[in-house]
Amino acid sequence: MQKILLFGLAFLIVVLCYLVAVLTFLVVFRSSPRSPVVSAPPMSQATIKPTFTLTPSPVPSQAESTTTPTLNAIPATPTPLPPTIPPTATPMPPTATLTPTPITPQVLAATTVNLRSGPGTNYPLVGTLTANSSATIIGRDAKGTWWQIQLADGKMAWVATSVVKATHIDQVPIVQAPQPPTPAQPPTATRPPVPPTPTRPLYQYEPTGWYGDKNLGLTRFLGTIKDGSGNPVNGVFVEAQCGSYRVISHGSGTTGWAPGFYDITLDRRPIVCKWLLTVVATDDEKTVKARLSETVEAETTMDKSIITANWRKNW
Repeated sequence: MQKILLFGLAFLIVVLCYLVAVLTFLVVFRSSPRSPVVSAPPMSQATIKPTFTLTPSPVPSQAESTTTPTLNAIPATPTPLPPTIPPTATPMPPTATLTPTPITPQVLAATTVNLRSGPGTNYPLVGTLTANSSATIIGRDAKGTWWQIQLADGKMAWVATSVVKATHIDQVPIVQAPQPPTPAQPPTATRPPVPPTPTRPLYQYEPTGWYGDKNLGLTRFLGTIKDGSGNPVNGVFVEAQCGSYRVISHGSGTTGWAPGFYDITLDRRPIVCKWLLTVVATDDEKTVKARLSETVEAETTMDKSIITANWRKNW
């Protein structure tokens, strides 16, 4: 029911608007002589009473009617455009920086070659590099004739440049070579031990033995002087001393008894004393120039008054 009422009200409003428009048109064109009389369209049987009083517009004069009315232009209100949103740049994935792969210097052996502990054939062998095998170059010697390489097991070795092919060697550094090994000394031939040099005795003459002999009728000193080979030595003097008393023999071999024999006969009776016997050098058989032996102490008694003392010449 409500929808019907709304529809009827709308229709009534449309009809009223149409009638107002027609009446306005008739008033305007009826006042003008040139305006033809327009018959109003037939109205419907139903009489519609307007609910409001129409006020006629003033009729313009003839002069005014010939003038085209000037219509005030209504400025168009610009329709604001939506704000321009700059396109969002789609971020590009970062470009990957390509790092060049370093080129490793290497050696390649065409045949099996020897590896040594240093840059030279005087260094000991430490292994071999088999044919068609490669190794990384670590360095080179100052002369550029040997490469220091690193094997697959991490060990270091040296190989001659003349027996391998090397690549990418522009930046190979010079490395310190190890000290060369000490050359082996040849075995020393076994020699017989050298006999020690005999120590030279302190004196030129030394006693070889002395003893006392029983003879109640004499006080006497005698003996022989020989060299190291047992040969008699002549011209040697022996001094006998008892307290302040001194006596020097004749030169050995000059008494007529035997070569190398000396003799000192003091008295035809025993002289009891502790005697000192020494080989000496003298020119007159009285004055001692030098003592040529150690001193031998020999005692004479009443029972033993003859002393035998023998000497050896050392040089």
